[in-house]
Amino acid sequence: MIKGSFGNLGKALSLFLAVLILAVPVLAQQTSTQQAAIEADNLAKKNVNKFLWFGIGFLLNFVGPAVGYLLAPAPPQTALVGKSPEYVAAFTDAYQRKAKSIQGTYGLYGCLVNTAVWVALYALVFAAATTTPYYWY
Repeated sequence: MIKGSFGNLGKALSLFLAVLILAVPVLAQQTSTQQAAIEADNLAKKNVNKFLWFGIGFLLNFVGPAVGYLLAPAPPQTALVGKSPEYVAAFTDAYQRKAKSIQGTYGLYGCLVNTAVWVALYALVFAAATTTPYYWY
C-alpha cells in the first residue's frame, strides 16, 4: 500500500527533474546573453567619444546624425577573448546597437546646436539690418 501511494509522486518528481535538467542550460545561456548585453552597453557608454560625435554633428549638420546612426563600430577584442560564440554574438550586437545610438544622439545634439547658432546669427543680422537708419544723401 505504501509503494502504490508514492508511485504517482515518484513519476511526477522524475518528470520534474527531467524538465529541470533540460531547462537549466537554456536558462544559463539566456542569462549569459543578458549579461553580455549589459556589459556591452556599459562598455559602449565608456568607449564612444561623445565630444567627437557632437563635433561631427555640429560641422556636418544633418549628415552627422545620419553617419552616427549608420556607422557601427566594432567592440574591443579584449572584451571577447575566451568567451563562447553566443556571448560574442550577443555582446557584439548589443555593443554596436548602443554605440550607434550614442553616436547618433550626440550627432543630433551637435546638429541642433549648429542650427541654433545659425538662427541666432540670422536674427542678429536681420535685427541689425532693420534697425540701422539709412541716410540718402
